[in-house]
Amino acid sequence: MNVYQKVSTAVALFLYLPLALQILNGEVTQNLATWILWGTLDGIAAASMFRKGGNWHLPTAYVAGSVFTLVCMINKHIFAWTWFETLICFMVVACVVGWKMSGSTLATILSSIGTALAGVPQLKDAIADPTAMPFEIYLGFLGVNILSVKGGKDWSIKERFYPICCGVICVAIVVASARKFF
Repeated sequence: MNVYQKVSTAVALFLYLPLALQILNGEVTQNLATWILWGTLDGIAAASMFRKGGNWHLPTAYVAGSVFTLVCMINKHIFAWTWFETLICFMVVACVVGWKMSGSTLATILSSIGTALAGVPQLKDAIADPTAMPFEIYLGFLGVNILSVKGGKDWSIKERFYPICCGVICVAIVVASARKFF
């Protein structure tokens, strides 16, 4: 693990603390289904990248943070589920099937894309009410994804595909939530 991976993992874990405080204080809202799906897909991505000897540290931190965030959200009784979350659940199943049938590379691809797609309900919420989104937290997540891309050993799927996919959805959420400043 190089310095970029260490920093991205540590900062990612730290970002969950202020997010949890904001959720518990009712300052921000988050999509419960998105976090369930993110944690599940991050776990698949981490396991498949670990198996291939890739850059698995950040998705592992995201799994831990997702569990922590979910506990906070459940404590606040925040629940929402639509057809889109159901679609992403099918993608989770496809990731597991793909992993078993084709190996870790396909699981990494599917779970990485699924992670980005699972963020769309959160993006939709950011567009609808940017004042309820933690802009700084998502800006931090964008930063850790950039660090993780930088920390990849080479331009392979196991090293950089996951943080790039996560970075794309983070950019969208940051842009949508930045509207609260205008």
